[in-house]
Amino acid sequence: MLKIQFKDKRQEPFWVVEKSFSIGQADACSLVIKDSSIAESHAKILQQGDTYVLKDLGSQGGSFVNNQRINQKNIACGDTIRLGTVELEVIDPIAEHGNDAASYWSLIADSSWLSGQEFPLGGSSSEVISLGRGTQCDIVFPGTHLSRRHAEITISPSHLTIRDLNSANGTFVNDEKVDVSTVFAGDRIRLDVYSFRVFGPGIHLPRSATGTSKALSDSSIKVGEGSKQWKSKPTSPGNREEINLYKRQNTQLILAGLVILGVVGMFGYIIAAVFGAE
Repeated sequence: MLKIQFKDKRQEPFWVVEKSFSIGQADACSLVIKDSSIAESHAKILQQGDTYVLKDLGSQGGSFVNNQRINQKNIACGDTIRLGTVELEVIDPIAEHGNDAASYWSLIADSSWLSGQEFPLGGSSSEVISLGRGTQCDIVFPGTHLSRRHAEITISPSHLTIRDLNSANGTFVNDEKVDVSTVFAGDRIRLDVYSFRVFGPGIHLPRSATGTSKALSDSSIKVGEGSKQWKSKPTSPGNREEINLYKRQNTQLILAGLVILGVVGMFGYIIAAVFGAE
């Protein structure tokens, strides 16, 4: 998960939870930015394991990470992103909560129309939070799939405890149906069709140690069992030429074999000519 905010605070901060998070002016994008410097489909944030990559989609205005124009590059907490003239910051949510971070818990929606929304649980030990579609719940999700009182969460310093309240469609932790279960930061909770990642103490988030994240250049992308090496800077697809060292070695061996065969043939011709003359 990454939490990102606009530098000019034009919108509320948002969480990136999708494996492919599109950004542009088009209404179909995950993040819609109506700005003349932004292309219809400007860039994507791609999740690759525990890392996130910002990839430019051939935009005219360009994509930048820490003032460096990129085709694609790892991004992490502390980095600055610029798309065209629009600037974004990757927030470190733990630093954001300061002294309260050690006890702060929340649910980050990663499904349906709630995707990217954060639902704070608070931080008081032994506090019980109820969830469901009924207005009497502490956190209300107005979906017909949920029971009026679907589940409740009890907060502890190091974990959460979730209890299903005899809901019609079930409560799940990491895709296993539960009645009562211990939940840790980074786990996934699902209330029927509504899915959430748990943010809390001990969660692992990608962080930029020096303020600049390590570049994911095209030369580091593995293809099959090998890796690509580029003759020149990979600024565009037409500028890329893969060097196959095995192919080069095979070519050299073939040439050497042809030379040897030529020499042998020449000696054979000379010997045949000599003996034929006799």
